[in-house]
Amino acid sequence: MESLFGIPMNSIMVVLLVGLGLSLSVVGYVVLRNRIMFRMGVRNIPRRVAQSVLIVIGLMLSTLIISAALTIGDTVNHSVTKLAYDWLGHVDVTVMFDADESRDATEKAVVPESVVAELETALANDPDVDGIVPVIIEPLPIINQRTNLSSPAATMAGVDPNRLDGFPDIVTRDGKPVDLAALADDQLYLNEKGADELDARPGDTVTIYAQNAPYTFTVVDIVKDNILTGAINLQGGHGGITGEGMVTRLDVVQNLVGREGELDAIGISNRGGVRDSLPLSDAVAGKVDAVLKARNIPNLEVTKQKQEFVDDAEVMGNVMTTMFVVMGLFSIAAGILLIFMIFVMLAAERKPEMGMTRALGAKRSQLVQSFLSEGMTYNLGSALVGAALGVLVALGMTRIMASLFSEFGVSIEPYVTPRSLIVAYCLGVVVTFITVIFSSWRASRLNIVRAIRDIPEPTYRRATLRSVILGVIGMLLGLLLGWAGIAWGVLFPHALGVSLFLLSSIPILRRLALPERPVFTIVGLALLGWWAMPPVLYEAIYPQMNSDIEMFFLSGIMMVTAATFVLVYNSDLILLGIQRLGGRLGRILPAVRIAVAYPLANKFRTGMTMIMISLVVFAVVVMSIMNTSFNELFLRDDSRGGWDIVVTENPNNPVGNLEAALQENPATEVDTSRFAAVGAVFFPNLFTGSDLRQVQNGVTPEGWDEHPVFGLDDEFLGAASIPLQTRARGYETDAAVWEAVRTTPGLAVIDAMVVAGGGGFGEELEFHLEGVEDTDKVMDPIALEIRDPGSKRTAPVTLIGITNYGASANFFGMYVSEETFKDVYGPPDFSRFYVQLQPGTNSGRIAKDIEAALVTKGAQADSLKDLIEEQQATFNSFFYLIQGFMGMGLLVGIAAVGVIAFRSVVERRQEIGMLRAIGFQRSTVALGLLLETSFIAILGIASGIALALLLCFNLFDSAEFSTIDLALIVPWWQVLLIAAFAYGASFLMTVIPSRQASSIAIAEALRYE
Repeated sequence: MESLFGIPMNSIMVVLLVGLGLSLSVVGYVVLRNRIMFRMGVRNIPRRVAQSVLIVIGLMLSTLIISAALTIGDTVNHSVTKLAYDWLGHVDVTVMFDADESRDATEKAVVPESVVAELETALANDPDVDGIVPVIIEPLPIINQRTNLSSPAATMAGVDPNRLDGFPDIVTRDGKPVDLAALADDQLYLNEKGADELDARPGDTVTIYAQNAPYTFTVVDIVKDNILTGAINLQGGHGGITGEGMVTRLDVVQNLVGREGELDAIGISNRGGVRDSLPLSDAVAGKVDAVLKARNIPNLEVTKQKQEFVDDAEVMGNVMTTMFVVMGLFSIAAGILLIFMIFVMLAAERKPEMGMTRALGAKRSQLVQSFLSEGMTYNLGSALVGAALGVLVALGMTRIMASLFSEFGVSIEPYVTPRSLIVAYCLGVVVTFITVIFSSWRASRLNIVRAIRDIPEPTYRRATLRSVILGVIGMLLGLLLGWAGIAWGVLFPHALGVSLFLLSSIPILRRLALPERPVFTIVGLALLGWWAMPPVLYEAIYPQMNSDIEMFFLSGIMMVTAATFVLVYNSDLILLGIQRLGGRLGRILPAVRIAVAYPLANKFRTGMTMIMISLVVFAVVVMSIMNTSFNELFLRDDSRGGWDIVVTENPNNPVGNLEAALQENPATEVDTSRFAAVGAVFFPNLFTGSDLRQVQNGVTPEGWDEHPVFGLDDEFLGAASIPLQTRARGYETDAAVWEAVRTTPGLAVIDAMVVAGGGGFGEELEFHLEGVEDTDKVMDPIALEIRDPGSKRTAPVTLIGITNYGASANFFGMYVSEETFKDVYGPPDFSRFYVQLQPGTNSGRIAKDIEAALVTKGAQADSLKDLIEEQQATFNSFFYLIQGFMGMGLLVGIAAVGVIAFRSVVERRQEIGMLRAIGFQRSTVALGLLLETSFIAILGIASGIALALLLCFNLFDSAEFSTIDLALIVPWWQVLLIAAFAYGASFLMTVIPSRQASSIAIAEALRYE
């Protein structure tokens, strides 16, 4: 992985190493110039081992999360890159048909075999080129006669055996090279994936069907999967880029499918091996392109295949890392708060010691040095532990990812670079160093007399002048950010500015001698009210502004902060309610009162702990709700458009009429009387694809954008009930739109992904529809043009409908009538049939029967519902993985609860002795501490859940979400599981300190100083 957030990783590493150096220099300065303060700081570490362990856990969590995210990125990058090298082997550059750059119209998307000789002549003496090999590939059904197992679309690769000198890639499983030239006309090599699918072995007889005729071949041996052995998934779906395949001589395949003199690609090997040849790709591709232009060879494109694949792997690694880092920001923020709270609590514990030190002549700066020494000692060790544990966590997550990525043909192998470990360690140390500096400075601000006597610092009715100045600066900065956000049309700076303005008003209001409670309550409610503003009011006040995932993080931070202000400064109302219960609580009432009273008296640490727990609970619950709701959107019955089964025919063995083909097969077990309707979708040539462009105000643009265009027969259009999110004026119902497409040539419907904004789903698409928003229910008809890139035939079409998001995932592309499609694209390359069944029919069973009946034609049949559920299950698993990663942040809140519990035992030792002396039993003391933890944890958990529900309710009520007809579905069992884990773990963290508190001897506690 070479970059993060667009910044080169090497640059990030250098900056962080400088930061680490500065941090260590500061500590080194303390050691050399003031060794006494250094020793005073570090001597506290071994005093309380359990507390020190908790501190290390708290400090390491941020580093752990960063390390895990970077390791996952390295793993994905390495695994996909390895797939590229293994799959392509020595093929570095390819020459293929290219419709976009065509100078001449053509009906065939092929590479003429004569081009090979031209390239060989021109590049014969080029030192950068090792070899040139022609290849043809065709998807064909294959049946193993011994096992009777089949594959409906195994890729048959034909390779010229006389041009393999630079391509030593066709080897057996044990690495031995094979002699392709020695193959007879009825012999082939089966690749590993094909052998596994067919349970085949050398010597097996297989039957291949081409142009609806059977051909018998003998499997000579099993060879490794790569592009030259047919490991290409031409049909899409599961399996990723790799698939079942076989390889034989080029001329055999050409004769088999009737394509003499035609190729699908020409592979070129750069000088060197599989990996070290990559740097030559630019030079070799340039030379090949120059030859094609010099010899006036049209319609061909030179692609740096291996380089592009490796670049894509880098992008995937960056995306994965960025996603996990962003999702981990909640946990990182909670970790920073924990670090700050830990050192504030340590300062409170050592307040008398610090007072005595100041009384003996130490300066504030020396107290800072002492705290800094202790903090950095913890920091350097905990960051190392965190980086190592992050790798272990990532290894566990990659085991789960391995099963997910296997669906796409990618084998995940754990991998981490030293650079990532250095970045994670340095970032953890630097972030903690900055936090420790700030908390140490804050702790050093004490009155010597009050510190020696361990008297609490007085609370002032008025804020200090320094606080007011900072508040004014904050409000001005907030106004500037708010204005900038509106001016730029970006929501993040505006939302940050509004929040900063409100929070910065607190010291100014306190300067007016207003009490804390109304100030924090009013500001908290105002901030929460702004973030919870109803979508109708928000859309009426604000213009449309752009936003991204960063708003999720900002909204969580601000909403949780606001809610904590309100809860902490008004939690005495809870105590009032408990007191009113009175006798109903019986003997535990004293313990309950103590449990509630102590958090009320320590609002800072109570609020910090609540924020840590609430932040992570908020994030995980929001993710759960979003995942469940979107999952339901795509799984709804109407997203299938009324169809139950999808049947894809093999291009080399067309089915024609599906019902007729099934009825003509004497061995069929398919009861076609259970079919309510059968419709066909026509596909253009897979190699040329299809193009679109929009005509605006009568002006036709110059270029074309690639986007799928499909034809629908009358049966499909008559039976389909695919829901639309936008209809053209004059069409009252969705059915009216589909009927118009059926009866009027030149009309079209398109998917919702191309709409301006795209809902975030279609950002990578070439074609984007202008003049309509995804919130529009009605639109004016839109003029478009479609084109066959090969033949150059074009036709105007009028767009009258846009499918909704749920259906767009299953019916992606533009749809026109059969007549319109064939006028432009001619006969379809192949067809896909959709079957609507009678109610009560098992779609999975019927799909299997259809595939079995059409096995010799290579048709693939699937239950549409099962197919969608399988795809969604993969995405669900990935989201659960992210939720688990985010859930690690709960450890921060749990650690905070543990630190508070241990600290409470030490801090309240005399108080516990007094309670025992006046008659409190051991069990009551222990119960009080446990209930105290429960009070904080429950408030934090409940706050996080409530805020998550509030945010999701507003999101789903907004115009963007209401357009896609997305229903808010709360997975209560997941929410309850999250709450139970958070509370249970917090409760367990308090068991040991509560037992310690209850076992304190009365006399010893009363004498404690």
